[in-house]
Parts: sequence; structure tokens; C-alpha cells
Amino acid sequence: MDVYGKATLLLNELTSRLESTRAGQVDYAAVHPGDMVPAYGCETAFVRPGQIWPTAAFPAALNPAQMDLSRPVSYAADLEIVVFRCYQNTSDNSMPELYDLDSLARDALDDARAMMRAVQCAFDRGTPFFCGPWIPRGPSGGIHGGSMTVTVGVDLWCHCDTVIPEFDSVFAPIEGDPRIT
Repeated sequence: MDVYGKATLLLNELTSRLESTRAGQVDYAAVHPGDMVPAYGCETAFVRPGQIWPTAAFPAALNPAQMDLSRPVSYAADLEIVVFRCYQNTSDNSMPELYDLDSLARDALDDARAMMRAVQCAFDRGTPFFCGPWIPRGPSGGIHGGSMTVTVGVDLWCHCDTVIPEFDSVFAPIEGDPRIT
């Protein structure tokens, strides 16, 4: 399966796992483009495809001198998982109560557990993956959360004479896609 397929599987598993966390289900979840995920708002989750590279010994990058394009090449890709939650500021901008801070920390760490569980359950047993560290984000602008990068094996290699199906015929676009008339 290719990068978008793995990102979608991971996003679906993540949203399912977030349902049983302290903070609960998110209101908005998507596969996100680009080189970063802005803090759009509270109660959001994203999976962002990142770097893709050839590998001979997952997850290490393959030395270009070792590549033989007549033989199948394995690939690895980074998928960044991001979850944002609301961080309530006090009305007078004073320090929040300790119980509020403790609750927010518990929410974030429970989301981290959900991320790790989603990675373990999203892919079939033959898919290699490696979880990077969970990294807290915020608080900033009333939002806090965390992110984690997962490196996963993906299928991208094919012979030059192989007819590759159109992307949208493999992965149906979601409703409202501006490229679909």
C-alpha cells in the first residue's frame, strides 16, 4: 500500500482510539498536506505524510550507489500524527489551577497512548514500522497537544511498463473535493 493509503489507515485507527481517551473524540480529522500542521483549533487530529526514501534495511536510507532500478526497491515514509486539544486560559491570564494543569497533562498523555495504540493496530503484521518519540505541543493560543512521527514501509516500486491506476480510482476522494466535478 502506498503512502496515502497508510496515512488514511492510521488516521481512521487514531480517531477510533481517541474515542476512549479522557478528552474523547475529536471534531475534525484529516490527512494533511505540507511540511507542518498548524494549530487550526481544538479537538483536531491529523496524519501528515512526510519524507519518502528508498531503503534496503528498513528504516535506513539506501545509498544511491547501491540502487539497481531493474530490481524492486523498498521504500519508507514518515507519517506525522498530531492531536490538538483545548487549553483553557484563565479570564485574568493568571496561572491555571493545579487541578486544571494536571487534567490537561493527563489528557495529552492519554492521547499519546492512543497514538501509540493506533500505530500498533493500523497496519498488517507484514508492514514494518518504527515509532519516534511523542513530542508535546503548546500550550499556545488556547491549544495544546502532541505529535509523533511514525516511519512505515510503503509499496511504491513498479516496472516502467506497469500501468498505474488513477489515484482517485484507488482512493475515493472525500465529498467536496474541488478537483471532482
